[in-house]
Amino acid sequence: MQTARLNDRLSLSFNAMDRIYRQPALQAGMSDSVFWTLCLLRNSPVPLTSAQLVQYGGLPKQTVSSALAAMRRDGYVVQKHTRGPISLSGHGRSICCSAIFSQVQDTEYRVLEAMGAEKAESFVALFEEYAALFGQLERDSDPAQSGFRRQPRHRDAEAGKEIRV
Repeated sequence: MQTARLNDRLSLSFNAMDRIYRQPALQAGMSDSVFWTLCLLRNSPVPLTSAQLVQYGGLPKQTVSSALAAMRRDGYVVQKHTRGPISLSGHGRSICCSAIFSQVQDTEYRVLEAMGAEKAESFVALFEEYAALFGQLERDSDPAQSGFRRQPRHRDAEAGKEIRV
């Protein structure tokens, strides 16, 4: 298996998807962090705390705090207590989510439908597996490192391939 080439292709695909998702945020005049935080709040069946937003969104605590400050300023969220759960306000739900996320979600639905049921199911199952393995490797990494353990690479002189030790 040519892991490096597959990883390059995967990275290009992730970058392309990132650009696609960034467009509605830019059109609405919001940062990526506000966009993804709104997305988490919109998709959650219950209000979330800022700690949960950090955990689920994978953004740094300060980034989430800044996003929440902007969202409070713009009237998108409601939070009764400083450390309490955060939910979308009526304004946040109707203006932001309806206008922005319904367009994105509609496109996501159309893409999955265009793939066909079997391919879409397979794609989602493989992506779930990829995300779970990625998360497991991240959790198993050395916490003293910046999130991931860097393993030294050495060349296998006979095979001409890089190997991890």
